[in-house]
Amino acid sequence: MPHIALTRPRPTVWQIALTSPPDNRLVPALLSELSDALDAVEIEWRQAGGGDMDPKKREGYAGKGAGALVFTSGLPKFFSNGLDFEGSLKINNFFEEVYDPVMWRLLTFPLLTVAAINGHAFAGGMVLALCCDYRIITSGKGFMCMNEITFGSPLPNSFSALLANRIPDPQHLRDTLLARRWTQPELLKIGLVDKVVEQDKVIEQAVELGEKEGIRVAPGSWGLIKEGVFRPILESSQSYRPVARPPDAEKAFWNRVGKGKGKAKL
Repeated sequence: MPHIALTRPRPTVWQIALTSPPDNRLVPALLSELSDALDAVEIEWRQAGGGDMDPKKREGYAGKGAGALVFTSGLPKFFSNGLDFEGSLKINNFFEEVYDPVMWRLLTFPLLTVAAINGHAFAGGMVLALCCDYRIITSGKGFMCMNEITFGSPLPNSFSALLANRIPDPQHLRDTLLARRWTQPELLKIGLVDKVVEQDKVIEQAVELGEKEGIRVAPGSWGLIKEGVFRPILESSQSYRPVARPPDAEKAFWNRVGKGKGKAKL
């Protein structure tokens, strides 16, 4: 069964929906299909005049080079519940070589991107939503949460860099890292989403936004602009800095202080 559904609801708007029951876990097969779908969208956009710097040439196309991508879920409850954590641990350099390339591709996509968050977005799912240029969320069931701390997982380098970029307020960043389940009104207030709408209007309004604003990316520089702005996130991902887990931290602590020592003198 495919993990991704790719459609074109408007001549200048493409839609990618995650369709992997029960909760759109971001397993390697899904990420691979997502990468292929992003390539397919960009091919069609460029074939329709997108990315051509010459406005006279773009005038010859019906959409004049406009382009937007709506990124959403085909499931009723979850946008994405994040990674298969245990499975990801079994793959060497999972983040640097499997997840992060797709994350970076979405973050710097040359089309305008709109996340239509029509369900819960947790951990890696929240990260993918934050990679989009705009975010519209349902007024129904739709928490956003980075819950890694609840199951003892550190953040990979790419997640840390993206969150620091997207959530500059120290208190909001702290609360996010402590697994706060952000409600829709809270997300709107702190600027992590642009609009809260009724469940049955999420995708519709995302498509309308993409159709309205997509002409801005026609000359082809939008993706390049984002590459420059978000370069530190890519560099953090490609640093291959080892990310320690709780057992590593415990071992390092006892190696430093010595297990043979008695209770600390307070």
